[in-house]
Amino acid sequence: MERPENPNDVFDPMPDESPVRPVADTPSADQRAQAMAEARKNLLAGVLWCAGGLAFSFITYYFTSAGGRYVVATGAIIWGAVQAVRGLAVMLKIYYGEGRFSAFWRTAAIAVCSLAALVYLGQLSVRMLGGEDVQLIETEQRYACDSLGLRFRVPAGYTALETSGEPETETTYAHYNISTYNQDIGINIEGVIGFLDPQEIESAADLAEYCTNRDSVYYNAGIIAPTQQVEIGGRQMLNSEGRTKENPGLIYSVFDLVHGNTLVTVSFCYEEKSYGKPHTRQRIEKLLSGIELY
Repeated sequence: MERPENPNDVFDPMPDESPVRPVADTPSADQRAQAMAEARKNLLAGVLWCAGGLAFSFITYYFTSAGGRYVVATGAIIWGAVQAVRGLAVMLKIYYGEGRFSAFWRTAAIAVCSLAALVYLGQLSVRMLGGEDVQLIETEQRYACDSLGLRFRVPAGYTALETSGEPETETTYAHYNISTYNQDIGINIEGVIGFLDPQEIESAADLAEYCTNRDSVYYNAGIIAPTQQVEIGGRQMLNSEGRTKENPGLIYSVFDLVHGNTLVTVSFCYEEKSYGKPHTRQRIEKLLSGIELY
């Protein structure tokens, strides 16, 4: 027997139990443009802070006198580097997400080159911060060598004087050395007793041939200024300048003085960038004036 049809018996479909897919959270074009503008702003600000900190550090270092204090703007350099990296990371992410691979790789290449330059400048900063652990004396130093009949006075801002000496033997002359240096210049004084014959060598001019022959061997990377007679502080001496293969990038300036039967040779060395500058010559003449022969 069939059940009578019920007009209220309506079929209700089963609910769709499949999970609802979330709408992808894709930034709009305006959002990407805003993020790119912010990234470029961070990158530019970071580069300016980093470059400004390095420039300030190098300027204060360059204009500081020997032994003086200078400032390394570590905070500005580090903060600027962090900001620049943040901005760069966002830019690369946007370029990659938009499929702009040409811009992505171009920006990445520029970043690598900039990083290499930053590492190089960072190494210079470490050197400025005292990576070589050079201890400079804050007061004037005085030294006297009676065997040479020489006194030496060096101003503040140089390392402690290092001295050595060897007595005369059957095959060598007695000789003595005094040396010191700082970040800008090094000085070595050598006296060889009995090397000169007072009857043949009466003045510095008589040493010209010997110095010329010696310099042709000593300056094995080239002579800048050949041996010539100069007068500094009323004292006659010979001077020459050149380079050596052993220490490329340094300039050597050698002065020879006659003191009885003793040959006194004073050698200076400094970075090539300082060659020909007035303050370099002034520093050398000041150090030479600190040498007294008695």
